[in-house]
Amino acid sequence: MKYTCTIEHLPGSRPLEVPPRQPRHGAGCGTGHVPEMGDYGPRPVPASGLPLPVRDRIVLDAAPGEVPWHIALKFLGYLLYREWEPRVEEGVGWHYKPDLVSLDAAGNIRLWLDCGNIAARKTDRVAAKLGEDTPFRILRRTEKDARQLAATLAGKVRHPQRVRLVAFDAGFVDAIAAGLDSTNRIKALRGTDRLDLTFETRQDRLELHSRLHVLELKE
Repeated sequence: MKYTCTIEHLPGSRPLEVPPRQPRHGAGCGTGHVPEMGDYGPRPVPASGLPLPVRDRIVLDAAPGEVPWHIALKFLGYLLYREWEPRVEEGVGWHYKPDLVSLDAAGNIRLWLDCGNIAARKTDRVAAKLGEDTPFRILRRTEKDARQLAATLAGKVRHPQRVRLVAFDAGFVDAIAAGLDSTNRIKALRGTDRLDLTFETRQDRLELHSRLHVLELKE
């Protein structure tokens, strides 16, 4: 099944993490896009250096047997990191494949996102191969899930400083998963520590709110 999500980004939205201000890809970008000033301060600079639209659309194609909460996490990964212009389910030529990835024009990885369950072996190997300056983020359904994974990974990842876990309030991801339809219209207000969504489908309308819980790994 395909899930089409049309997203309107409300004024005042802020990225969870800002990509480098001098992007390494995009023809004609020069020294990078200069942020425009508006009523809500400087606009976030996307990875390409090009202005972001107020509205955009993502189509999520569910794999056979893929659970709804995993699709919801991929949607949230795209939403939280849209300035990085992430691509969904695109291989990078490695043994491991990210759920979402941001690439520069030369194909270099700028951001790696995984959603849900992930083994310590994969976390360790991906973090080591990505290098010091490339963010590796893992999205989990709840803060409890994130803390459990952090405890599991503690002492098993050679470069823990490269990895962060991002999680949501209990019930938030499951509510999105339960409400996803083939056509979805979303209004999103993003902050560095909070996410507010109005979710409209053909049959329902949901107001959803969550804090963003960001955890770092311990050595």
